[in-house]
Amino acid sequence: MSDLNPSPVDATKTVMWQKVSPWALVYFVVHFGMRFIRDGIFNLLPIMIVFVTQVENKLFWGQIAGALAIVALLVYSFLYYRSFRYSLTDDNEILLNKGVFKKERLTLKFARVQNVNIAEPFYFTPVKLVNCIFDAAGSVSQEVILPGITKEYALQMRKQIFAFKAQQQPEINTPQQSDEVVTENSLFITNKEIAKFGLMSNMAILALAAIAPFINIAIDFLEKKLIVKMEGFYQQELGIIANATLLAIITLIVLLVFLAIFLSVGMSLIRFYNFELYFKGQKFKRIAGLLERHQLSMSLDKVQSIVIKQNLVARLLKRFTVDFLQASGGGVIAGAAAKKNKQTLVLPVLSTEQVDSVCQWIYPWFNSKKLIFKRPERALLYKNLIVYALLPSVLAAIFCFSMSFNVWISLGVFAAFSILVVLSYQRYGYYLHEDNGRFYMVVRKGLIGVHYRVFELYKAQSAHTVSTHLMRKSSLKSLYIQLASGSVFVPYIKQQDANFIVDFTIKQVESNTRSWM
Repeated sequence: MSDLNPSPVDATKTVMWQKVSPWALVYFVVHFGMRFIRDGIFNLLPIMIVFVTQVENKLFWGQIAGALAIVALLVYSFLYYRSFRYSLTDDNEILLNKGVFKKERLTLKFARVQNVNIAEPFYFTPVKLVNCIFDAAGSVSQEVILPGITKEYALQMRKQIFAFKAQQQPEINTPQQSDEVVTENSLFITNKEIAKFGLMSNMAILALAAIAPFINIAIDFLEKKLIVKMEGFYQQELGIIANATLLAIITLIVLLVFLAIFLSVGMSLIRFYNFELYFKGQKFKRIAGLLERHQLSMSLDKVQSIVIKQNLVARLLKRFTVDFLQASGGGVIAGAAAKKNKQTLVLPVLSTEQVDSVCQWIYPWFNSKKLIFKRPERALLYKNLIVYALLPSVLAAIFCFSMSFNVWISLGVFAAFSILVVLSYQRYGYYLHEDNGRFYMVVRKGLIGVHYRVFELYKAQSAHTVSTHLMRKSSLKSLYIQLASGSVFVPYIKQQDANFIVDFTIKQVESNTRSWM
């Protein structure tokens, strides 16, 4: 069932509809403009390519198209602002009316609100207004945003909602502590470190994908405007006859790499500029952003698992990225949507010491250097060597023989794939830990980089094992644990160990009454 329900309002009830500030029109212009850039431009890429390659007098028609797009954006944003209404009812609900061509009436109950976050866009700073964002529990596709309201009113709504939730779901076995005796932990990440995240993340690849359709156009442009001049310079000054096409490709590749890196670093700074993280009273608060100072609050109980990851570039930089994941029913796609909607708390770039420090705020026992992982059995290594190293090298040898290439190339293929298989095998492992009657599991995997997932066993949704015929003959099983924030896989462990983990996990799930949704 969706958390945001387009349900009608009882006609007998009096609903006091409220309007947001006229300054919210700026938010709608920016919001729909960014949506067009993010989604619309990709859909219009074929038309844009035809326009660039076929249409003459591009400047004139480009100006006409740009002017029409701006006028359409302004008119649509104004109509959307005119129809935008909200109300907080006596039934502890948030009602929202919105839409231009398609009218929507949404109902969000206070009990379904997971977080109330406050964002301060730069264009609202002079008028001291904010955006109030309501994240619905379990919903990763929709969120309610009230733009252009005062910060005091936003804080009042957040206090009202959480006070209602506290009455409906009182904490169990949690001692009440005053703010004076609760320690506040904090973490600040410099913008120099944030720039490193731009090198570590995949945003550079996304940037390259976005400009890929224009490569041929760029090559033609370079040949006409740049390569001819460079070729003449080489011939006259150095006596070198340069291949214009080859030089264009090399120049283009260098430019694309630098452009992608620049865009990736810029996007990282826009998202995580002046990163601040606070942890107090079992709650996280993160403040970050250049164009929009976005404030994200997250209760520790809502964290389903912690993911600590390091790719190749991050390993060279000796940095990690840490994700605090909430429930994302629907698997990988839902998890990606959760990140897009900012429901995941991301610590973009941390050193090893910072990773241990942050994890010890909530797991005092955590020390990455003292985790003793239990590896899968060697049967996994042998199987992977046969499937992923030996078979490809045999196929490579057959191909080389048929094409009259050097058959020794297949040995290089075998050596390279064998190294990758061994690295993958060495990364796999799991670690079980007990602390004050609470039980945790850490699962490690990776290849050149590394990926850890830390979670408490009682938050698992299901656990089961799988084994093939050959695995059963060797008394081996593969372990699967499903979480609300993803899944865990541990291959080729001893049958008695796998059965114990499954039985013990199910026992924790059934016997523990603490709420984690």
